[in-house]
Amino acid sequence: MNKKLFAIIASVLALSACGDKTPDPEMLKGASFISAAEGTDITLMFDATDMKVNGQVVNLYHGTYEANGDKIKFGPMASTMMLGPTNAMQTEQDYFQFLTTVETYDLQDGRLTLMNAEGKEIVFQQVEEPVSDTVEGVETVETVAVEEPVASQD
Repeated sequence: MNKKLFAIIASVLALSACGDKTPDPEMLKGASFISAAEGTDITLMFDATDMKVNGQVVNLYHGTYEANGDKIKFGPMASTMMLGPTNAMQTEQDYFQFLTTVETYDLQDGRLTLMNAEGKEIVFQQVEEPVSDTVEGVETVETVAVEEPVASQD
C-alpha cells in the first residue's frame, strides 16, 4: 500500500513539474534580444553578472531590472540624446514609457515577451551575438573620474 501511495505522489509531482512554465530569471543573464518596431529596431541586452540592461532604439540606453519568477521590473533608464527620424524617436519614447509599466515576462524558445497590466506587450527574438553598442559608428566609452591636481602649498 505504501509503495502505491508513494508512486502516485511521485507521479503527481512529476506531472506538475512538467506543467510549470514559469521563466527562470537566470536565463536572462547574458542574453541579447531584438524586436522589429515601427521606424527602428529595439535591442535589449541583459548583463551576465549584474541586474543591468542596455540596448539601443535610436539612442543607447542602460538601466537596472529585478526579476523573480515571471515578474520583472525595470528601473529608470538613462540614454544618450541623439536625434533620429520622427517615427523612430516616437518608437523610442513609447518604448521607454512602456518599460516603466512592465510587470511580467515570458521567455520560451528564444522569444522574450514583456507585458504590462493593460495587456500591452513587446516581443523580442533572442540573438546569439550581442548587438553592437554603437550609434552610427560612434562607440560608447566608459567614463572615468579624473582627479584635479592639488595646488602646491609653497
